[in-house]
Amino acid sequence: MNILVIPTWYPSGKDKLMGNYHLEYCEALSEKKNVHVNMLFIERERLNNPIKYLFMPKKRVVEERGYKTYITRMLNVEPISFDWQLKRYVKKLEKAFKEYLKENPKPDILHAMVTIPAGYAACVLGKKYDIPVVVTEHSSYFKRFFEGKNEKYGSYVLKNSKYTTVSNFMAEEIKKKNIDCEVLPNVINTEIFNKPRKKVEGLKLITVSALRQGKRIDDIIAALKRIVEEKKVENPELTIVGDGFLEEEYKKKCGELKMEKYVHFVGRKNKEEIAELLVKHNIFVIASQKETFCIPGVEALASGMPVVSTKCLGPEEYINDRNGKLVEVGNIEALKDAIMDVYQNLDKYQVSELRKCAEHYSRKEVVAKALKIYKDILK
Repeated sequence: MNILVIPTWYPSGKDKLMGNYHLEYCEALSEKKNVHVNMLFIERERLNNPIKYLFMPKKRVVEERGYKTYITRMLNVEPISFDWQLKRYVKKLEKAFKEYLKENPKPDILHAMVTIPAGYAACVLGKKYDIPVVVTEHSSYFKRFFEGKNEKYGSYVLKNSKYTTVSNFMAEEIKKKNIDCEVLPNVINTEIFNKPRKKVEGLKLITVSALRQGKRIDDIIAALKRIVEEKKVENPELTIVGDGFLEEEYKKKCGELKMEKYVHFVGRKNKEEIAELLVKHNIFVIASQKETFCIPGVEALASGMPVVSTKCLGPEEYINDRNGKLVEVGNIEALKDAIMDVYQNLDKYQVSELRKCAEHYSRKEVVAKALKIYKDILK
């Protein structure tokens, strides 16, 4: 079976986490016998420096683990005209696809990630070349794809693809449109995180996140500040893994709250490094405004640690009283109380049970579900 994955996002620029899960998915697929997978990505260069764009390389091939990513760069003219940009994107994808076919067999399935632009362009391509299309929605703002200027494109995708989402709450929204929709979760390499846990003394919090808008890392810092002020725990710590646009702002916040002693920014880490960090901490914290899935939360469970999270949709599907606590977004007092409640009851969270919660999202489970979807539409 030949699969061509067409993502809207790919790790590049300042945000190396954006679309990283597409790479994880392709790598997991490539490990299956009789499955050939590659990725075709249209990189949209911002319009702010068109002269610089003229001298940029327009094509490159990245050798990934078990597959290749074929990248074509284009200038993003969406600020001028959304419709024009999407039309250009479709043409660019088809041109890249024709070149891809010169050295690869025709795909049995096109699997696009995110409704617009990749999903729409893949559906146009699939219809023209008689290839079935699967679309998986990852975006937290996915409802926009079916409203206003996007509506005609979003509707086209729903009618011309097997539509899937990474979370149940998203699938339920799509089903309201009388569209059959399945959940195809993000894939987690749970084996990486299945390390022996170390004995951790004291309260050691950790969060893993791109430091960008909506992640509300400052709420975690504020909650820890209240724990410090109440003096119920001696020398609690918070480790923040990740980088991004708001990193300096969060560091400034730490300084204003006089929390530098308790908060450690360690930058971006690879999966193996994150796994080593997780076993040295005892509570994982998510404070996001909205998450469609939140991969790090599942990785924390896979490592055998409880999770305290805001009710930000995605994590609500796998976090409960057996493996952590859920609180309202923006309620710092509730976040602090939940952290303390979990900390004071750490003994009740069994490592084996926490890890079992994560297995639903393992490579084995997610790839098996994906292959079933592929086989069903090929029939």
